Amino acid sequence: MEALPTELLLQIVAFLEPSDLVHLQYVSRHILSISRDNTLWKTLCFEHSIAEVRRRRQLLYSNMEPQLAELARALEDSPINVHNRSAPNADMQVYQAAARRKATLLANWDPSYLDERINFYQEFIQRHAPYNMSWFQNAQYGHRDEKLHHEATGMGILFDDEGHLADKLVSPLEDGSICIWDASKSSPRQGAIIGRSSIGLLSDKGSDLDLDTRINQSKTIMTETGAVECVSIDSRRKKGFFAVQNVLNEVDLYTLQVVSRTPFPFPITALSEARHPTPLTVGTNWTLHLHDTRKPPPKPDSGSSTKCELIAGTPSKNDFPRLQTGDFGGHVSLSQPGALSILHLPTTREWDGNGDIWVGGRFTSFLNYDRRFFPRLRGTVHSGARLSCITAIPQPFVPADLRLRRHNPSSTAIREAKSIPGHTLIAAGEYKGKGSLELYSLSSDPVRSINSSDSRATRNQNSYYHNRQTASSSKLLSVAPHGTRLVFSDGDGNMKWVERDGFTPVRQLNINTDGPSAQPLSALSAEAGGDIVQKISPTVATSYAGHSEVPLGEDNLIIWTGDGKLGMVGFGRMPTFNIEDLDEHAQTAQEMAQSKKEREYGQELRRALERQAAELRWMRGYGLR
Repeated sequence: MEALPTELLLQIVAFLEPSDLVHLQYVSRHILSISRDNTLWKTLCFEHSIAEVRRRRQLLYSNMEPQLAELARALEDSPINVHNRSAPNADMQVYQAAARRKATLLANWDPSYLDERINFYQEFIQRHAPYNMSWFQNAQYGHRDEKLHHEATGMGILFDDEGHLADKLVSPLEDGSICIWDASKSSPRQGAIIGRSSIGLLSDKGSDLDLDTRINQSKTIMTETGAVECVSIDSRRKKGFFAVQNVLNEVDLYTLQVVSRTPFPFPITALSEARHPTPLTVGTNWTLHLHDTRKPPPKPDSGSSTKCELIAGTPSKNDFPRLQTGDFGGHVSLSQPGALSILHLPTTREWDGNGDIWVGGRFTSFLNYDRRFFPRLRGTVHSGARLSCITAIPQPFVPADLRLRRHNPSSTAIREAKSIPGHTLIAAGEYKGKGSLELYSLSSDPVRSINSSDSRATRNQNSYYHNRQTASSSKLLSVAPHGTRLVFSDGDGNMKWVERDGFTPVRQLNINTDGPSAQPLSALSAEAGGDIVQKISPTVATSYAGHSEVPLGEDNLIIWTGDGKLGMVGFGRMPTFNIEDLDEHAQTAQEMAQSKKEREYGQELRRALERQAAELRWMRGYGLR
């Protein structure tokens, strides 16, 4: 077969099932390259998508008797009529019409954008392959046989030097220490603890207290606020920012020592992304601040406070003092408490003082600020939901009428919609007791954005989408982009993947009940009614995903659960890593070290006894007994 032209060989292998295509890749390098054809796997992703399977099923049952449905499907998939040049002209016309219809449906389904580089082979794996759950090594204390461990109170990812792939996982523990795990796919120690600070480092409980008192006091301090987005990692400078009560701790991740402690007027509830030299945005129960690490902590100044009235609407521009670029001393006083998530909208420029800041939380509106004019409020967007997490993807929002194909649009119309520069703002939260997944259009054109003030545009029915019917029966806790899909977690322990339209389901799992790898966690949480996923973080940076081909098997998800456990969700029959094997190796190493010490002690004792015997013999020479 390798002697055949590549185009013909590709047509032949297209008739194989995905499982057979995977086995075919082991034949040769030439067959491997053909079996990984991106267009082929893109078509397979479409044909196996839930939406397409449902459409075909509904079409079959609506046009014929149920008894003939399976036979019709077999005839539809049969290659006989496709390549039969002697087929009647009418049959060929029917086939060509079906092919055009399939091409239109494929264009409507296609989740990728024009400037994206998507590996659809990896997409198929993440959509249909079995998932696997790998748990990071526990931060144990006490005797090994007691199996006691400290819970994680947050998490952040330290990316590699290029800022593309996850390299380390950083987390504060309930004893006030910081723990670092190896999260690199290329490392043989992936999932293992590689560094840990002293106890009470973040809670500021030093060695003047006894160990038990220090741990108990640290646990109370570390768990009091309960903030989810309390850790922010600056991968460029290898610094970590940890919010503990009303104090922001800046830590050098090389030495695991505190660089500075900055107090704020109220408990800190949210931190933005840390990316030098952009100032960190800090949200407390009642205020918002810009924290510039290049300057000393600002002194309290009541004159720089700006009150944001959400109930009364958008304040007037004349009500706020204008700050010059680089003046980060001002802060915002919120009229409603609870900023829970802060997003720095990605920009194409490295740093020029510009940039949007979006804030969501227990209040029912988004707050939007321009960093150049902070603390002046640029505008608000009413949601109605109480938001837990907000994020964004650097692709434009496709209007609902195009996504749902109400008017059977052409492929050209969809391409034009995807070519408009902009972002899609994604939010997860709760609306009237049910989960709410929300998507908003953020165009780079000031006339097309959803922002209702400062001439950022009017909001119309095509600029946003709310899924409050099928997202979840419970509150949504976290949301993140994953490949060409969105993934979110809810209060029932579910993780659900949907298409970028926010509605079409792809797959889901429950960390308490699905698969054998989830049962140990379920057993720990049986009395509490099951565990939940508080935070989801992709192992691929948003700025890297979609612009370069991500290595196979490295686009995974790191999760932080309500029980304080850290895990990685991967895809495939083999787990991403197995910490039990690492524990066995570590135990073997400890046993070897202990045996070495015992041998050394035995040798020293033997030499001591030999010297004593020699002395006795020498003394006997003098007639002494």
